[in-house]
Amino acid sequence: MTATALDALEVARATLRRAELRTGVRSHAAGVAELDDSPRPLGAILGDGWLPRGGASVVAGSTSLLLALLATSQGPADWVAFVGAPDVGMLAAADAGVALERVALVPCTGDDPAGVVAALLDGMTYVVVGPDARLTASERRRLLGRARERGAGLVSVGEWEQAAVRLAVVAQRWTGVDHGAGYLRRCELDIARTARGITDRWTLTLPRPGSALVDAVEGEARPATTRRAPLRLVG
Repeated sequence: MTATALDALEVARATLRRAELRTGVRSHAAGVAELDDSPRPLGAILGDGWLPRGGASVVAGSTSLLLALLATSQGPADWVAFVGAPDVGMLAAADAGVALERVALVPCTGDDPAGVVAALLDGMTYVVVGPDARLTASERRRLLGRARERGAGLVSVGEWEQAAVRLAVVAQRWTGVDHGAGYLRRCELDIARTARGITDRWTLTLPRPGSALVDAVEGEARPATTRRAPLRLVG
């Protein structure tokens, strides 16, 4: 193992140790979901109302969607780690509702991204695998097995074999003052969801933080409606 890989692994382990010290625990209890009872409108697109634990999910095409789903899935004692995702902004994460006091960042994974992700799976509830954490198919399979053992959730922005759910953004619309050219009020996403081999379409409205001029918008998820072509008279 190279010095760069060892440095990245030590960062991951140090991050995990800090999380354990702050929460007063030494290990993650597999299969235990630390969730409160608050409503999760965006969770309607997910089987249990939150991103899968003990498995993998894919959220592709929108960082806003990724952060919104993490916020709706993060329980009061849950930690989230971002690995190989240096472009994810913490201001945007806070605006989406992610609890930053329980977020760990490992932007550079060195030569052993699989080792870094594996170390974090031992103590994090969710580990987000960004585009800079390049993994082979065999490494993804091993990490999926480790996530199942630990009861942790892998969330990838790219392909992941045997993912429990895949969410891909196919269209995005911003609305607001001057059709979104001024203050942005809300973001609507058209999503292709694949789960258990079936793909369906959903429309999601993401929450947008309120201000003195713009009211906060509650997030929601609803099945996409099928638009029928208008009838024409023939003859």
